[in-house]
This record gives sequence, structure tokens and C-alpha cells, in this order.
Amino acid sequence: MNRPTRRTRGDISRAPDHVLITGSTSGLGRALAERYAAPERTLSLAGRDETRLAAVASVCRDRGAKVDVQKVDVTDAEAMERWVVERDQALPIDILIANAGIGGSAVVPSSSGESGPLARQILGINTMGVINTVTPVLPRMTERGAGHIVMVGSIQSAIGLPQSPVYCASKAAVQIYADALRRLLADRGVRVTSVLPGFVDTPMSRSLDMPRPLVWSAERAADRVMADVAKGARQSVFPWPIRLLVGLQRYAPVMVVDAVLRQSTRLGWANKDDAG
Repeated sequence: MNRPTRRTRGDISRAPDHVLITGSTSGLGRALAERYAAPERTLSLAGRDETRLAAVASVCRDRGAKVDVQKVDVTDAEAMERWVVERDQALPIDILIANAGIGGSAVVPSSSGESGPLARQILGINTMGVINTVTPVLPRMTERGAGHIVMVGSIQSAIGLPQSPVYCASKAAVQIYADALRRLLADRGVRVTSVLPGFVDTPMSRSLDMPRPLVWSAERAADRVMADVAKGARQSVFPWPIRLLVGLQRYAPVMVVDAVLRQSTRLGWANKDDAG
């Protein structure tokens, strides 16, 4: 395989040489790492579990990729900046995927809402973790007029679910940040895609004691994200029926939406009265 030619300003037609992914040890992040693994491609993979990092790195190397792994917590801004800059200096990052996040049963509060520590943990990982991943590479990508930033949020960013108020807020912040950054960088040759998935079959989502309508496998979701990124999509939103339902709530009276979503807690949607 011939090494792809270095892309020029705003060009998305060539395969990426270097892809950086956080949260790469499980679920969508791991599926993306394995899908992007290819001969002559460099993958920089981050996670907090060294054993699982080694496992995904092994799979990716077997597929011909050059792999660098880093055990790092996305909430550690200084550590993230060191690692991202180091990897970009080693080889300019073509696609940066800020995927690390917390979800599932870990973010479901009691009926009185999230505790302060839980709320700060969710926002620290899901929102500040994304910002800590993205900001170190922004001046470098804009200077060379090339690069693609991908932020993984959630379709729940468009609706406030009573089962996860702070989680929804954390993902809404990511979506707004991605939208604003995309508009800011549009003339600088840097592309931004926000990923807004519905339910993806991951260990986190399987921990939920609630229905997961139209759940996608991590592999199917990864294929969709990669296809959308390859064509320079502004957003990658799936599946479409969930997108449609979430979108319709904007046109319904607020009191109706409130009533429907309150009822959902009575249908077994993980109301943890005894947990913080």
C-alpha cells in the first residue's frame, strides 16, 4: 500500500495518515480504532485501562497499523495537552476523535437528582474531557490549515431526560461546542463533526435498567461515523427514527413533553432512589 499523500488545506479526499482516539478501550472507541487500523496508518489510542489498551493495540497492529498507546485521564488537562501535542509533533494528526465519556447506570441519579460529586464527575469527563482533548491541537491544525476534529456526544443532547439531567446537559455542551467551533474554523481548513448517536450496544449502555430502542452494534455505529467523517459531514446522527422523535419534541407543547418524559420514570427507566 502506498502511503497517502499529505492532505492540503481543506482536503478530505485522501485517507488519513494519523488518527487519534480517546476512550479507545471499549464500545464505540474500540470499534473505531479497529476499523481505522490499516497498513501505513498511525493510530494514537488513549484510555485508562492498560490491559484493555494493550488488547486493542494488538488487534490494530495485526491489521497493519502503527500504534501508540497512552494511559491517560481526559480530566487531566496538563497530561492531555502533553500527550496530544507530542503525538501531533510525531506526525500531524489528521483526525482527532474525542470519544471518552461516562454513561450508563453510572450517570443515573436518584429521584432527587445527581449529587454534587456525581454531577462534577459527569461534566468533568463528558464535557471538560472533550475540551481537554481538542484544545491542544486547535492552534496546530489551524496553522497548517488541515485536520478534522470529531466530538462524540449523544442524541440525548437535544432533550432533557429525567433519568439523566446532568448527562444530557454534558452532551448538550459538547454539541454546542462542536457547532460553534465548526463555524469558527470553517475558513481555516479545519473540519468539525459532532457525533450524536442513539443507543449503541456497549458495556455502559447494557448497564441501563431501561429499554434501548433501535440499539446499534458498536461496529455498525463505527462504520456510520467513519463514513460521515470521510465525507466531511457536519453531524453524524443515528438512527433516524430516534432522531425524528427527539426532533419532534421541539414542536410539541412543553407540558406534553414533560408529562411523557415524567411517565417514563414509572416504566422502569432506572430510577435509583437509594443511590447518589
